[in-house]
Amino acid sequence: MAVPGPRHWLTGLALSLALAWAAGALLLDTVQPVAFDHAVGHYVPLPGTTTRTRAEGWATSSVGEHGLRGLPGGKLPSDPKVVFWGDSYVEGLQVDDAQRMAQVFSAQARGNGLNLMGVGIATGGNTLIDSIVTAPGYARALGQVPLHVFVLGRITDVLPDDPRPCRAAFYSRPEPHIVPVDCPPSEWSLRFAPHLRKLELSGAFTAYQKLKEQHLRFNLGPAKATAASATASGPESIRRAEAWNFLFAQTRRAAAGPVLFLYLPFVPNLVQGDLRQTDSDAATTQAFADACARNDVPFLNLGPAFLAHYQATGRMPRGFFNSPPGSGHLNEDGHRLVAQAVFQYIKEQSDALLAP
Repeated sequence: MAVPGPRHWLTGLALSLALAWAAGALLLDTVQPVAFDHAVGHYVPLPGTTTRTRAEGWATSSVGEHGLRGLPGGKLPSDPKVVFWGDSYVEGLQVDDAQRMAQVFSAQARGNGLNLMGVGIATGGNTLIDSIVTAPGYARALGQVPLHVFVLGRITDVLPDDPRPCRAAFYSRPEPHIVPVDCPPSEWSLRFAPHLRKLELSGAFTAYQKLKEQHLRFNLGPAKATAASATASGPESIRRAEAWNFLFAQTRRAAAGPVLFLYLPFVPNLVQGDLRQTDSDAATTQAFADACARNDVPFLNLGPAFLAHYQATGRMPRGFFNSPPGSGHLNEDGHRLVAQAVFQYIKEQSDALLAP
């Protein structure tokens, strides 16, 4: 039997690389280049680019002015705006632009004769504190904003003393305070991401990201478990209440206008095949809702709306055909429920929010 020559192996390698490239170009999320926007004072997705999402959901999104997605013609109109602040739940890369909460809200407002436009300002991995820190930089670009909606994908975002890498932090000691963070993208990312995007090298970029996320552990035995956060009580409860009072003041100052906290609990969801219809963070959620009421800060918990939708349709607000039902990011139904809740809130508060 003849041994294959070098040409045989090189041909096989070339075909394998071509197949991997084609699979990445079709089935992997695209690389998103970023650029510094001097108008808002930080890095944003590069305007004029298009994002393709495949790992969860199946969607395409266009990036417009100031890195904002789903803008008509890529430009930010002068219309009064309802701004949705948040993380990947607001960014909504898993659904097409027209299905995202901000755009669904815009369509609903227009259909009901309201001159309001929804705008989503979000970055995956951000927290409420990041939104508070960045909001003032957008004030001039946004113009008139009758309502700022701070979307909470996790109620733990409101807890102090839980710093995260490359994210603004919120502390309760010695006095409540916020620490901004400057964590720009690497020179490598700024230089090569546009080329990776043009050449559709998503596979190579994904492999690089996976390697970066690996943590090697050389100690024998099981890793130490992280204790779950307990419900605050006694002096700790008082300290948390003081921190939340500070948080509300900072949110109002950053928004310079009416605010609404909107929480997206993980209900209903499936846990090892069992349907769960209760929020595992219900105690913290209720404590935060009570603090909002004491400070006259509007708070909406979409848990009841999510459950009612499931009971009426059998569909969950999270999950896609290529991801587990009830988990992950909001699907088209979830985004629509958020938009409807905000629209209903504005209708009920129209005298205060939409007064000339």
